[in-house]
Amino acid sequence: MTLEVSKTSLANEVSKTMLRPKCKQICFLLSCFFFISGVVGFALYPTLLHALLQKNLVLEEGKEAYEKWKKTPIPVTFKVFIFNVTNHKEVMEGKVPNVEEVGPYVFKQLRSKNVLAWNGEDKTVTYDDIKQYHFVPESSASMSNRMYSLNLPLQGILMFIKKLPDFSRSLVVPILEGVLKNYNESLFSYRTARELLFDGYKVDLIQDLIDLASAFVTVPEILPNNTFGFLYGKNNSGDGVFEVFTGEDDIGKYSQIVKWNNMSRIPFWNNQYCNMMNGTDGSQFPPPVSKRDILYVYTPELCRSVSLEFLNDVRVQGIPALRFVTPDRLFASPTINPDNMCYCTDEKFCSLSGILDVSPCRKGMKLAVTGPHFFQAHEFIKERVTGLNASKELHETYVDIEPNTGLVLRASRKLQMNFILDKFDEMEETKNVMMSVIPLIWVIEEAEISEEVANLFTAKVRTPITITKSVLTACIVLGILWIVTAGFVTVYILMKEQKAAKAVIKSKYKAVPQKPEDIMKSEKTLSVNA
Repeated sequence: MTLEVSKTSLANEVSKTMLRPKCKQICFLLSCFFFISGVVGFALYPTLLHALLQKNLVLEEGKEAYEKWKKTPIPVTFKVFIFNVTNHKEVMEGKVPNVEEVGPYVFKQLRSKNVLAWNGEDKTVTYDDIKQYHFVPESSASMSNRMYSLNLPLQGILMFIKKLPDFSRSLVVPILEGVLKNYNESLFSYRTARELLFDGYKVDLIQDLIDLASAFVTVPEILPNNTFGFLYGKNNSGDGVFEVFTGEDDIGKYSQIVKWNNMSRIPFWNNQYCNMMNGTDGSQFPPPVSKRDILYVYTPELCRSVSLEFLNDVRVQGIPALRFVTPDRLFASPTINPDNMCYCTDEKFCSLSGILDVSPCRKGMKLAVTGPHFFQAHEFIKERVTGLNASKELHETYVDIEPNTGLVLRASRKLQMNFILDKFDEMEETKNVMMSVIPLIWVIEEAEISEEVANLFTAKVRTPITITKSVLTACIVLGILWIVTAGFVTVYILMKEQKAAKAVIKSKYKAVPQKPEDIMKSEKTLSVNA
């Protein structure tokens, strides 16, 4: 009986001894498998995501992304504020202009793209950008509001006259002053908001002036249909014809502009650097987008590309996004940012920051773009107009971008159009005016994805990405935990085996008794057992 128990015990010990290395090997192999799978997965993740985006975002007929690119699903709100010059008579006497903001005039903007051509060889698509505006009266000031605004048609005529030879100018100016009196036209016009915006108003004196001036020089078209409005002709039209990369061969070039109005470079500025058209049209950016990136957008209103830099992390409808803003140096003077020297067209403004003279692309009209209320503009400009109050919170342009896809989740683009007013000594009404930058209007284009679109995006894009990252992270963590556990188990088994071995040795080699009576007792025990 004792022998059988000993055999069974011995077999169990042998079995345990054989199983322990196998358990350790299996545990180690599993931990290595999970850890390596997680590491390799993370290493391949960018490549896999890149391939997935390449497949789904590429501009190709029939694809969901293409349909949303053609017709923007994000509602865009367009707001206009008009500046009323409250002391127009004093301005003609040389006083500082005072303005007050009137508005907003709110419009729902619908955007679509009319595809004109595909280029399979260069992987590009050409389209006409269309914008429709629908007035939202319940959110707007009255369109019947009347205000004094700088008479831009007259300024257009003056720009033309200033370029005439001295003799021709001396003949034309008296005629112009006579016509102005007949039509009761002045340096400032008193018009309704409706006339100043999309509807426009007929400028009757234009045709008479053209007929008179044609006897001396060839007169170019000053106004379409002899009608003026800040936004006249903008409804159901766009910013020109764009050709962009489809992303078919390289998602990194996705939506990047190749040509605008059939030009690969614009012709407005002093060198090729400023005439480059970098970036996209602003509705999409090539993925992925990181905080280190500098993004570029070509903006036809500014006749140049603008840069955007990371500001901070934000959330849009619960979706994490990166906020990019226009940096201070974008419109800094050439003395601060030498890269802007080629945008300097008038020495009077070359040392001033926060203003861009866009007259080279506005047929010589001395129009200038600034931030709303002269946000980030030089003090010299601010001091020559009163009634403005710039605010970073209200007047800063920003774009919130989902980093994995490059999709714009929220945007707020703001700019102000101004006129650079200066004296014209040969005319009575303009000989005393002080040189100043007169605000005309400022606009906001803002958009944010709806909750419905956000939920759809989360289900189709964010959730799969989150699950994939979670699984890969879990594999790495599980692998590390199993490796650590296997290490602890191995140490524990080794310590236990070492303890058992010591016990066996101790029982086999007992200490020799030292006392005589112990020795006699031990010998008796041995003789009895024998």
